[in-house]
Amino acid sequence: MRTRSIARAALVASVLPLAACASDSGPDASTAAAADIADCDPADSTLTITHQPPAAEAVAVAVEAMNREYPELEITVNAVQAATYDEFTRTVVGDIAVGNRPDMIVSGLGQLPFWVEQYQPAPIDVDALPATYRRAFLTAGTIDGDVYLAPAQVSVPFLAVNQTMLDQAGAGDAEDIRTYDDLIEAARKVTAMTGQPSVTIATHNIPDWLSQAFVQGAGGTFITGDGRPAFGDGLGVDAISIWSRLHAENLELGIVQDAESQAAFDSGTAAFLVTSSAGIAARVENIGDAFEWAAVDLPTVNGEQGPAPAGGNGWIVLSDDPCRAAFANAALAHLLSTDGVLAASGTSFSYIPVDTAAAEELLASDAVTQQTTYAWSFDGEITPWGGWRGDATAEVIGAFRTMAQQLQAGADPEQTIQTAVTTIDQLVAE
Repeated sequence: MRTRSIARAALVASVLPLAACASDSGPDASTAAAADIADCDPADSTLTITHQPPAAEAVAVAVEAMNREYPELEITVNAVQAATYDEFTRTVVGDIAVGNRPDMIVSGLGQLPFWVEQYQPAPIDVDALPATYRRAFLTAGTIDGDVYLAPAQVSVPFLAVNQTMLDQAGAGDAEDIRTYDDLIEAARKVTAMTGQPSVTIATHNIPDWLSQAFVQGAGGTFITGDGRPAFGDGLGVDAISIWSRLHAENLELGIVQDAESQAAFDSGTAAFLVTSSAGIAARVENIGDAFEWAAVDLPTVNGEQGPAPAGGNGWIVLSDDPCRAAFANAALAHLLSTDGVLAASGTSFSYIPVDTAAAEELLASDAVTQQTTYAWSFDGEITPWGGWRGDATAEVIGAFRTMAQQLQAGADPEQTIQTAVTTIDQLVAE
């Protein structure tokens, strides 16, 4: 058994487009087709897994299983500390540029077009996935009919509501908040009681994902089939203007970072939090019995409940050696096994389980609450996250970040959103 674990900080270079540091799309960037693993000698091969912290528990399950099956295989695990998926992508691109190419990575779902365009990963062998794997989630890892990413940890945006504060303010029930008007009415009552803003929707970490959820949830079109922005119509502007509407009435706290936004809810400072369902378990642990709260669907501008963009991450095989690719695929089967999914979607992160047996076990466990049930039983319609041209992904996210933060600060929504549409259209058209 030869396993090395390496913890590393992310490479942050927000002004540098990803494509500028990516390999050329020629032979050096190409992945290898997996060999028959029976023809590969573990003693003569290696396996390098690079991941972000949320995948650590599933990786541990897979590494333990691989060590049992292939004790002579040297496995290196790189744990990259990155606040966002684009920071993680930059780090891996930097590694590849200096000759340290991982065999498999856990990529943010919205980063998939970049990896496909720049590094041509081999399609996932869907037939080799465990029988209990929920294949409906493969939509989030599919481009042009080919599955290049196997989703492992899936989440959707949701609204966390402090029901205790609503009761004290006479602001109704969390389950009745279906529209922006419902949210604003309840927030007004809570803010009148506390004397401070009561809603928090952070703008740094996932502004593109939240914007997509706001538009799609209302039944709008966020991105065209050929990867151009489509959210500049009336419905799109109304949907994304939630930050401006809340700011206009001093109802939104103006917090930029998602971790700080979550902390404001956990402490009882904010009564309403828009964030990822992956954080439900942490909210349960942090809040304890301090107050009653509920996880409910994200409200929309018109009360419709359209498909949600699938957040989270999944596994891509980038090996440029046939035997390393074979061992990467073997590890993938363990990462997406019932045990692997239980580790990935359990009480630490509350991702939507991508394995039916894992979902059943979690829902029958002592850890089940109203809030974790929301995540572990989710079966709504999902779509891929993003879909922008791969080499423009980082700059597109930057444009959404700028837009969201300007709206959060009170900028004119029509002008700000149209500027974002124009900027993004130029980025993806270049």
